[in-house]
Amino acid sequence: MNKEEFEEILKSLNIPVNEGIQNDKDTNVYPRIVFWEYGWEPITASGTEYDTNVIYQVSFFSKKPRHEKLIQLKNELKKKKITPYIEHEYIQKDKYFHSFFPIEVRENIGVS
Repeated sequence: MNKEEFEEILKSLNIPVNEGIQNDKDTNVYPRIVFWEYGWEPITASGTEYDTNVIYQVSFFSKKPRHEKLIQLKNELKKKKITPYIEHEYIQKDKYFHSFFPIEVRENIGVS
């Protein structure tokens, strides 16, 4: 899956999605997604239009466990044959659920 396909899946959920940092206006909106890259793995095969697998963390915030939008996201990824291990935690202080997982996305980031 390339980054455009990944972003289309996230947008199809019709909830706030931000890359990199949380948008201040969405801080108390549930559900919402924030994702950011935290690793690059070079693709060494020749003849590919992408040079890097970029690893993103996807964080899903909601007020209830097994939120239907999280299930929808899981199902949309499964259609692409992507089945991430999704972890969950409850943030007692702020009373919300945080579900998160890594995902690899093919990109051409121009690193030589």
